[in-house]
Amino acid sequence: DFTYLCSSENTVDIKRSMQIRKATGNIDKVIELYNELLQCKFLEKRNQIEQELISEASKIPNRSHPSLRALKDVPKIVKSVSSSREWPFKPLTFEVLVKKLNLLKNEYLTNLTGPRSYFLTDGLSALEEALIQYTLKNLLERKYRLVSVPDLLPRTTIESCGMETRGERTQVYQLDRLYGSDTCLSGTAEMGIAHYLQGKTFSKSVLPLKLAAVSRCFRAETSKISVEKGLYRVHQFTKVEMFGVTTSNESDRMLNEFLQIEETLFSDLGLQLRVLDMPECELGAQAYRKFDIECYMPGKEHWGEISSTSNCTDYQSRRLSIKCDDGNFVHTVNGTACAVPRLLIAILETYQNKDGTINIPKVLIPYMGYEILRKSRLPKLISYKIK
Repeated sequence: DFTYLCSSENTVDIKRSMQIRKATGNIDKVIELYNELLQCKFLEKRNQIEQELISEASKIPNRSHPSLRALKDVPKIVKSVSSSREWPFKPLTFEVLVKKLNLLKNEYLTNLTGPRSYFLTDGLSALEEALIQYTLKNLLERKYRLVSVPDLLPRTTIESCGMETRGERTQVYQLDRLYGSDTCLSGTAEMGIAHYLQGKTFSKSVLPLKLAAVSRCFRAETSKISVEKGLYRVHQFTKVEMFGVTTSNESDRMLNEFLQIEETLFSDLGLQLRVLDMPECELGAQAYRKFDIECYMPGKEHWGEISSTSNCTDYQSRRLSIKCDDGNFVHTVNGTACAVPRLLIAILETYQNKDGTINIPKVLIPYMGYEILRKSRLPKLISYKIK
């Protein structure tokens, strides 16, 4: 939106937002190129300036919801959901529980599959599938349409969704040049769905469009925080993602719908929750507003993020040319319906018994076929060091 970006009335606010979000763009350069384009009379030169202008403008982050100014850099708790679970004993951490039950292998794997890799076995693997099926059933009942997305995507799509693919701090995995230097592993199904919708024009009569996808997510994340060890922050995991396409005046309503679905899914699992309205510094480049949901993990005595939902307004649609038939860009909304690893941690720590077994949440029993998670019968994997 060059009218907004290049208005002198907005420059100070844009610079402030870029500083808070740690954006890499240069709004002064955008304004300079825009004015140069207006004055240029030569077609070939105009095309060159226009391409450079679009490239520079794409680095400018989205606007922010006006209410976020008051938050500064501190999230606001907007809702809390209690749990009926009590522990008349000191709860164990997820890492201790899965070791006692022989349900997870994530040690001594570096030489085989790299750091932060893992194998889920027996009941933990079944619990993963149960969570996915439980989530999909709920979304299908709400008339969400399923999409199967690729794991490999063009660099341009990932950048259009708001993630940096270059630099030392990027979380995006890239394929070796032998396979194409502009091909990356997807960090979330949101990117694959956005890629599928690229260049499309929708009639207002079919909006809002509500989609969902199950995919593997790949992220080159690192953390030295003790509570984020193990399965909490890994390089690949399974996730169920919601994705919405709306007209420009319906995206806030879609954001609230996604948030309500997430709250229902997790509260029905019997988890202790709190909903956070996130400040500008946590929005990334693409989000206009974002809510996180955290779950209390009693073994860790820690609140951990298990989900988020974001209104990206027209940030992604402008970069991917997704429009409404009235000529306006649509708005896109995304939300995490089920991020498997962190839900596994939350469920095992919440539903543990004194003897180390795990009660299955009632809503998952139909998918599991049993009520208690016990020690795996698989032979314990033993790692040998070669001298």
